[in-house]
Amino acid sequence: MFIMTTKLTKAKAITAVLIVGALLCGLIFCANHANKSEIPSPQGMSNNDSRVAYLKAWGWEVNPSAIETLDLVLPKEFDDAYASYNTLQTEIGFDLSPYCGKRIKRYTYTVLNYPGISENIQADLYLSNDTVIAGDILSTGTDGFIASLKYPR
Repeated sequence: MFIMTTKLTKAKAITAVLIVGALLCGLIFCANHANKSEIPSPQGMSNNDSRVAYLKAWGWEVNPSAIETLDLVLPKEFDDAYASYNTLQTEIGFDLSPYCGKRIKRYTYTVLNYPGISENIQADLYLSNDTVIAGDILSTGTDGFIASLKYPR
């Protein structure tokens, strides 16, 4: 049996704390980087195929034909409803705040693979130019809901 002892000095304690801190920072960075890589790039959505592929990258299977395309102008200041919606968006990396008062476009698709629900589910993508700036999944049924684009696992 081999036993090693050492005297704990202030320098050794500081070194140990710095090493542990560096390891924790590395783990946090890797965890955040892994989460970001799951989110598809929102840029370059100039055609329907790219928008459908974007939804697929989130895990959604949709009917490839948009059921609605709508031009919107966001309000210059958000009321409570828009603020609440923006909170939902910020949870997945979007923020509508820079687009207040600007014209955007919404594309709506029928979702085919929502877990446990086979009808009345839609996906909305909100675009400014060719970049997705927000998106949601919503139920238009009697027990309606709205959720982020993140696929429920």
